[in-house]
Amino acid sequence: MKNSLDLLFEKNKEWILEKWLDRRLALFSNQKQSLIRTQMNQFQNPIRHEIHGGLKMILENFEEESEKFNEAVEQICRVMAIQEIPASKAISFFYELKEIVNNRRKKNNHSLTSKEFSEFNTNVEKMTLKAFDCYCSHREKIYQLKVDESKNKTFMLLKKAGL
Repeated sequence: MKNSLDLLFEKNKEWILEKWLDRRLALFSNQKQSLIRTQMNQFQNPIRHEIHGGLKMILENFEEESEKFNEAVEQICRVMAIQEIPASKAISFFYELKEIVNNRRKKNNHSLTSKEFSEFNTNVEKMTLKAFDCYCSHREKIYQLKVDESKNKTFMLLKKAGL
């Protein structure tokens, strides 16, 4: 038997996904937003495609912490790690989901038991910590690549100078 949170997700999945995607895309600059929101082709707009796909996969696998769920978190964190956005905003997508679900629940007069509400909050916090680890891992890779590139440039300059 499904609990009331599962029913809420099931009935409102598309609405939640669209609101969640809008919240994620709002983080980008106005110039990027105009392109991201209007261009739907995955090759001309890979940011929107990756974020949309990741959020959709998270919603479909929300209750179970499966391999697909982990891939979706990885997919979103990979995109967010290369953006010039503060880490707090980049990984706040589970808190956004929490707010969106709560607003939808209130609007539809959908009640949750205290146990369901507590489990939902706990899951959101666990998922946020997982996203933080993932995001930090990607940022570390980016910075390591920058350091390696800098070292290689210095080495090549010294080699050209004959030192």
